Amino acid sequence: MEQCLGNCVTCLKANFSLFKGLSDEDLAIVNNGRTKLFFDKGDFLYKEGVTPNGLLCLTEGKVKLSRTGKIENEFIVGLHKPVDFIGFDDLMGNRNYSSSAIAIEPVALCLIKKEHLFKVIKKNPEFAFKIIQELSEQVESFKERLLNLTQKQIEERLAFALNELIEFFGFEKDGKTLAIQIKRREIAAISNMNTANVIRTLSKFKKDKIIDTEKKSILILDRNKLTRLL
Repeated sequence: MEQCLGNCVTCLKANFSLFKGLSDEDLAIVNNGRTKLFFDKGDFLYKEGVTPNGLLCLTEGKVKLSRTGKIENEFIVGLHKPVDFIGFDDLMGNRNYSSSAIAIEPVALCLIKKEHLFKVIKKNPEFAFKIIQELSEQVESFKERLLNLTQKQIEERLAFALNELIEFFGFEKDGKTLAIQIKRREIAAISNMNTANVIRTLSKFKKDKIIDTEKKSILILDRNKLTRLL
């Protein structure tokens, strides 16, 4: 795992994040409230219902945001990779976390205390405007994803979920195998389907030579066909 470069002023990742363009003075304020945290695969970064105490900046690894339904079924509401901010909307909305954040693989992140973040927001109107823009983009992205997973037919939902996995994880060196081994119930949690429907639809995609499966691995044989289902 890549090591942290020491502070937010010198961290190259700041150039690819919301902090890009902040002065060294403002970055120093952020850095003074920063703690580096590490998590193993399967660890909770935080749990649904807990009060945020700062901004989480993901620097290494991948994270899923998960909500539990009334019948204890999991629904994955988001996937994050560097350099995303996790739980950002809940922090800025001054409310408890609306989902749980779970490490998909070993994770490193920076926790920036909210008092330090809010100090920079109050003294920097341009940064405050960037915060508003970021929140607006997140809301629009969530609305589009929700529409895809509630208004589409089952095959379209699964195609959307597989395409989302391709964009997020990419492929192995063969250019066909998804670079993640994923259980059928996890695909169901991403696609807003039940596990039985996922299994049946994967079998149909396999019969149509769109995909192939090897245990937990999924091979994309014809991405054009998959894309046409969206």
